Amino acid sequence: MSNFFTDNEDLKFHFNRFDLREILEIAEDNYTQKKEFDYAPENYEDAMINFEQILELMGDISGNSIAERAAGVDEEGAHYENGKVTYASGTIENLKEHAQSDLSGIILPRKYGGLNVPLTIYMVTAEIMARADGGLTNIYGLQDIADMINKFGTEDQRAEYIPKFTTGEHTGAMALTEPDAGSDLQACKLRAYQDENGQWRLNGMKRFITNGNGDVHLVLARTEAGTKDGRGLSMMVCRNDDTVVVRRIENKLGIHGSPTCELQYNDTPAELIGNRRFGLIKYTFDLMFRARMGVSAQGLGIAQAAYEEALK
Repeated sequence: MSNFFTDNEDLKFHFNRFDLREILEIAEDNYTQKKEFDYAPENYEDAMINFEQILELMGDISGNSIAERAAGVDEEGAHYENGKVTYASGTIENLKEHAQSDLSGIILPRKYGGLNVPLTIYMVTAEIMARADGGLTNIYGLQDIADMINKFGTEDQRAEYIPKFTTGEHTGAMALTEPDAGSDLQACKLRAYQDENGQWRLNGMKRFITNGNGDVHLVLARTEAGTKDGRGLSMMVCRNDDTVVVRRIENKLGIHGSPTCELQYNDTPAELIGNRRFGLIKYTFDLMFRARMGVSAQGLGIAQAAYEEALK
């Protein structure tokens, strides 16, 4: 039996020296959330005890379940057939276990079933999971898109999309990159337009999309006809319905449990997130700063796994 939090002296060292007082006073509304949610902390010390329990739970699941399935997941990989993707059997079990443990949407508000965990603790959970299975960390980290809907969406959009992330029923995808728009996202061409009824729809291609088979997509799209730079791009949210076709999944060197997809949107119904023209210059930047820290945590977790194997 191995717990990937309690057996990691570096993580415990840093956790015991975190000072999150100012952050938690804001996040917990000066600890008034306890009045509405009985599992909310009543003070700073109580919050840190909660976080330690979350990390120990993540460490237990990662060390004793996810790590045991990791080799099988990477050997089997995700499956692609007739425009649809299914996860490896071990990934399906991992996601089910996570949902049962209430860890699927830990950064999301309690109002929607989340645990309201701050980014610092979230990154520790990502590092722990990545030590067990780097590919699963990709899927787990995409609760970030629900967090962005929480920040910039309408109340109706929050109520519609966030709860199923916290229960683990839905996973997500950030559909940003295109065949001719990789590091230069200003070059995105995927079109968003409004039909005769005012319904937003998406038409175009996205490529190299992590977990492109996810249930909910945030899509960077060009809403302003005639523009060619970032000021013509907006952020849209859509469901992965029959109008979204996975054209293929990438044959990658590793992390096979996380499918990387090429997507085609065919008049896909969508909703605008926030304001038009701010898709790249505001919303994508907000989304990506957390994603970059998540990738760093993933790298640390994988390095820790490599060190542990070498030590053996």
